[in-house]
Amino acid sequence: MNTPLLQVQHVSKTFHRRGQAVQAVDNVSFSINAGETWALVGESGSGKSTTGRLILGLTAASAGEVYFDGLPLSGRSAGQWRRVRREMQMIFQDPLSSLDPKRSIGYSLEEPLIIHGLGNRKMQVAQMLEHVGLRPQDAARYPHEFSGGQRQRIGIARALILRPKLIICDEPVSALDVSIQSQILNLLMSLQREYGLAYLFISHDLNVVRHIADRVGVMHRGRLVEQGTREQLFTRPAHQYTRYLLDAILPAHPVMADEVRAAANG
Repeated sequence: MNTPLLQVQHVSKTFHRRGQAVQAVDNVSFSINAGETWALVGESGSGKSTTGRLILGLTAASAGEVYFDGLPLSGRSAGQWRRVRREMQMIFQDPLSSLDPKRSIGYSLEEPLIIHGLGNRKMQVAQMLEHVGLRPQDAARYPHEFSGGQRQRIGIARALILRPKLIICDEPVSALDVSIQSQILNLLMSLQREYGLAYLFISHDLNVVRHIADRVGVMHRGRLVEQGTREQLFTRPAHQYTRYLLDAILPAHPVMADEVRAAANG
């Protein structure tokens, strides 16, 4: 069998606050294959976002190891991490906070290309804006001039412009209206098919996860309490906490469900 693109093996993270140890992530293990969407779900404070930051090296793990393309990520130099981050990018819940308000959108998209010394930058920016449903001339505008949905498209463009293999999506649609959520989910799935992307999709919304994920892991108090295929988790949940989450969700919005299902079917 092929080696998974990402392997998280027995990873833990302990924070020390006011003299007390807080176990944010506790012995978590999972893997993501190339081209797959693996969703990590749980309530606020369950350790989902911390897990994403551990994978990207933005937070150092207290124990365990992360492997990307079969190679361990711990102990890498700054230059080595720069090369890894060409292959792993992140989409944030609030794209406005990740964009410099004093810089044009074009500069924000061009910046990763500058950092990595890549050419044809203006052309790549224009092409990527079109890929996410914006116009090349939008490169001259500033973040505050866009709607929330448009800003998330910009965030997707910035994550994708280096052509990564894996994108960590941290609650990418939770701040958007339901109708806009469906558009962004459709875009993510379309780009996944086009570029062969793998997603780690972090969310508290099981209605969203149901339509986009191939496999799902459930986090509770820092531990991964259950993982399996989408069908297994939604039809035959094994853990009590998973059943609690499923009982708590509202029926999927019919418009979003129909649109996302149509996109998934090509």
